[in-house]
Amino acid sequence: SGHAGMVMKRAVYLAQISTQYGQSLFLPYSVGVLQAYAQTRPEICDAYAFKGFLVRREPVAEVVARLEAPALLGLSCYLWNWEYSKALAQAVKAAYPRCMVIMGGPQVPERSEEFFKEHHSIDILVHGEGERTFAEILWRLLDEGTWNFTDIDGISFRAVENCGTIQTRPSPRIHDLTPLPSPYLTGLFDPLL
Repeated sequence: SGHAGMVMKRAVYLAQISTQYGQSLFLPYSVGVLQAYAQTRPEICDAYAFKGFLVRREPVAEVVARLEAPALLGLSCYLWNWEYSKALAQAVKAAYPRCMVIMGGPQVPERSEEFFKEHHSIDILVHGEGERTFAEILWRLLDEGTWNFTDIDGISFRAVENCGTIQTRPSPRIHDLTPLPSPYLTGLFDPLL
């Protein structure tokens, strides 16, 4: 039956696709830290359901078929998963046009004007460290229909008005790591292990 006032949480999928060596697979540390930090904010825990990590390089169609109404897909991009990540983003956007697709990681280009023209399935690029930035984006997305990302440092996004790109100022480096919880200690990786 459920409660009358219960709101469905928005499904979040985080992908850090890795290459498998026999039975071994790298744990997705980068997206693990993003989720662990985002979950320190109660309003994010209340609104979003983190659905586990996408880590295996499987046929894109199979991955998309398993997703349950994703509201947001976050992709951590490296040289070795760049092409796959773009293909996954495209397939998810085709199946779920309203899903917000965010890309971060070392492979994300520094300048983004041309990027959005070529890659229509990507909504936001995160430049540099993403922990605070990702949590901030999740928080802003709670404001349905009035999204304003212009004062979030370290991102680029498509400007709807003029079909261009807005790139905000670089985000400051995080020097004190104490506020960042460990995805190992918080148990986020237990299902993968």
